[in-house]
Amino acid sequence: MQTMKFMSKESWISHLRCLYLYAIVAASASIAVEAQEMSHNCMECRTRITCSRPTNENVLPMLFGLQQLEYISTSSKVSFNHDEVGITQPTMDMDNNAFPSCLGYTKKTKRALKVHQIDSFDAETNCSNTNLNGWRILRFRLQVGHGKACYRRVQNALLNWEFEAQKGKKSMGILSAATGTRKTADIWLKGSGLGFNVPRKSLLATFTEISLPKPLKSLFVVNPVHVVYEVKDAYFHNYLFSSTAYATLSGHLLSGEERVTVVWRKGTSDEVDIEIVSFSQAAPSIGGKLIWPLIGRMQKQFFLSEMSHLNEVAKG
Repeated sequence: MQTMKFMSKESWISHLRCLYLYAIVAASASIAVEAQEMSHNCMECRTRITCSRPTNENVLPMLFGLQQLEYISTSSKVSFNHDEVGITQPTMDMDNNAFPSCLGYTKKTKRALKVHQIDSFDAETNCSNTNLNGWRILRFRLQVGHGKACYRRVQNALLNWEFEAQKGKKSMGILSAATGTRKTADIWLKGSGLGFNVPRKSLLATFTEISLPKPLKSLFVVNPVHVVYEVKDAYFHNYLFSSTAYATLSGHLLSGEERVTVVWRKGTSDEVDIEIVSFSQAAPSIGGKLIWPLIGRMQKQFFLSEMSHLNEVAKG
C-alpha cells in the first residue's frame, strides 16, 4: 500500500511565501499594463514575471513585454526609479579594511553597519547590514586570492556583470541585453539627453526563479537595471581597486543601487578582496510596497550567490 507524503510546516510556509510573491508581482504587472494602455501607449521596460527562463537572446524583448526585438520603437524610454543614482559612488575615504567608501555613507552609517560572519562556499564571508534614512544597506566582503592575475580575473568578471547560480531548486543571476543577438533598437535613457543603440552591456536584467509546488512550473521574476558608472584601476596609497554599479530602472519593484568592488592590496599583503554594497528600498508602487517586507532573504541569497561566482572566478 502506497503511503502518502506530507510536506513539513517549513515547506508549506516556503510555498505560501512563493505564491504570495507571485500574486504581488502578477498584480503589479497587471496594474502597470492598464496604466500603460491608458496613457500614451508606448512600450515600457519593467519587471516581468514569466514561465520562460530568461537568456541573453530573449531578455531584452522580455523586459519590454514583446515577442520579438524588432518591434521596440524609437519612442521606448527607460529611466531610473529613484533620485539618488550614484549613491554608491566610491570615494577616496577608505575605511580600515581599505575598501572605498560610498558617497551615500555617513559616519553614522559606518558605526551602524553590524558585522557578522557566515560560512558559505568554503569561505567565511563578512556580512554587514543596517537601515538608514529609508535605505536598507547590505555589505558583503570576502578575501578571494592573491596577486595581479587574480585581481584581473575578478575585475573582468565584475565589469562584465553576468552570472548565473543555482541555490537549491532556485536559480538567480544577471544577464546582459548586449549578448546573444545582433539585432538592434533605439532606446533612450531619460535624463541623459542621449540615446543609445541596444543591445549593449549597460542595460542588464537581474532574475530570480520562484519554485512552486508540483505540478506548477517555476516562475522567473526579471528586473530591469542599468550600469551607472565604472571605475578601473584606481590607486589609493598602495592599493589598487576597480568598482562598478547598477541602479534600478522605472518599473522595477525595488529602488536602489548595487556596487561591486575588487581590491588588490598590492603594496602590502598582496591579497585580493571583493565587496558588494547594496542600497535598497521599496519602489514607489503598490507592488513594491507589498513585496518589500518579504524580499530581505532573497536579496541576501542573491548577493551571496554573486560572491560565490566571483570567488570561483578568482580561483581560476
